[in-house]
Amino acid sequence: MATILVVDDVALDRHLAGTLLEEHSGWSAVYADDGREALSLIKLKVPDLVLTDLQMPEMNGLELVEAIRRDYAHVPVILMTAHGSEDIAVAALKLGAASYVPKRDLARDLVPTTEKVLGMARVSWNQQQVLDCLVETELRFVLSNDPHHVQPLISHLQDHMTMMSLVDKGGLIRVGTALHESLINAMEHGNLELSSELRESEDIEAYRGLVETRRHLPPYQARRVLVTARFSRNEAVFVVQDDGVASTRPNCQTQRIRPIWENRAAAASS
Repeated sequence: MATILVVDDVALDRHLAGTLLEEHSGWSAVYADDGREALSLIKLKVPDLVLTDLQMPEMNGLELVEAIRRDYAHVPVILMTAHGSEDIAVAALKLGAASYVPKRDLARDLVPTTEKVLGMARVSWNQQQVLDCLVETELRFVLSNDPHHVQPLISHLQDHMTMMSLVDKGGLIRVGTALHESLINAMEHGNLELSSELRESEDIEAYRGLVETRRHLPPYQARRVLVTARFSRNEAVFVVQDDGVASTRPNCQTQRIRPIWENRAAAASS
């Protein structure tokens, strides 16, 4: 049986939503007057889903979404929105809410929206159980010298580190910064053969223009950056290689990240 926590400071709205939900076989509703009471109830027993109003005293819906996302990331949240609060609902979706239903459409949309979100949550939970069995994986990427590819790749690698429980949030930032520097160095100083002194000069716009020009000219345009990422429960190893002139600079950089529970990170170059 799925337990759904309904959060609304207006008793009539709260029980209307709960009644609609309990008409569905296999669902039961519990109630909270505001976000603070909701968090207290979640500490006692984690529900399968939270349905919350946006506008509430003490702690509003946006603050509740943030708190649940931070401490109970596997619990999906659906928002009930009043007329004119669509922009706030969009902001809540960006914070991690799963969906929203306008209050004027509760009778029509609440049950099917809840079914859809609970279904996706079950799939996500099943996937996580499989991922918990993953002990090692290796990824390989071949990048052109387009700097716009760097951040999406880093985000993808950070997701894998989170999945393997290797680092905390601060560690993700540090690793992301180091990877960004390695990738940009491989593209600009390795493949495009631009000097670091020019990059550090005051005319940064001229430097960026030279990057854009060179990456479309031979022989630079044919050069690639190879990224190898190996993840295990013990460490993450990132190897960044470029096609630059190896005789004038190291063209292979390795970063080795130890898991969070060891409380340390090491980096080496080869």
